[in-house]
Amino acid sequence: MEISAHIQYIPLRESEPMLAVDKAITFIVDSGLNYEVGPFGTAVEGSEKEVIALLQKLLASHISTEYLINVQFHVGEDKLSNRDKVAKFR
Repeated sequence: MEISAHIQYIPLRESEPMLAVDKAITFIVDSGLNYEVGPFGTAVEGSEKEVIALLQKLLASHISTEYLINVQFHVGEDKLSNRDKVAKFR
């Protein structure tokens, strides 16, 4: 099943938090999933298995010693793609 997810990686207690965010985004880019980086998180699309595997890699990454990961999932057979959701605003 294809799903969409919005992933927000928030490093805590980092002297340069944006470097940690950039590393997290590199994991997303390297996943091969369709993605779009936004100001407060990154939207991804792919199979449920691929999206969950990406989240597991982020959890195991040790990018930061302490962090938050916020995730929203959009699941459904006839859901709009991420691109379709924002097309009228582009």
